[in-house]
Amino acid sequence: MKKNKKVMIGVIIGIIVLIAILLIFIYLNLFKNNSSSRFKNASKYTLSNNEINSVKQEISDVDKVKKVSIKANNKIINIHVNLEEDVDFDELKTILNNTLNNFKEKNLKYYDVEVFVESEDKKSEIYPKIGYKHKTNQEFVW
Repeated sequence: MKKNKKVMIGVIIGIIVLIAILLIFIYLNLFKNNSSSRFKNASKYTLSNNEINSVKQEISDVDKVKKVSIKANNKIINIHVNLEEDVDFDELKTILNNTLNNFKEKNLKYYDVEVFVESEDKKSEIYPKIGYKHKTNQEFVW
């Protein structure tokens, strides 16, 4: 009987040690590495004022564009376009895809890009629209 108790205690201790090792392994591989390395190289991929201003200018040249704002956070560039009233969506899509040429190639390979287009026309049947470009794609998907 005493031998069986010692064996059971050894098995229980072994199981607890294995569970602890497994939990440590999971933490190190899933949580710790992802949070620390996700934005590790972000400082290498800052948008220049030239990039931002050239994109803003190209979009602002479209008639009825009231305001354009561009912000980069984490790994996404957000472009907000406010229209005074509706414009042809196909024309705007073409211009927005062309604005991607204003970004450095290394930034386009690092950042995803989102475009939010809104119209001040409350009766708009076209807008709002959201476009998204993954860093591996060449143009926006709407």
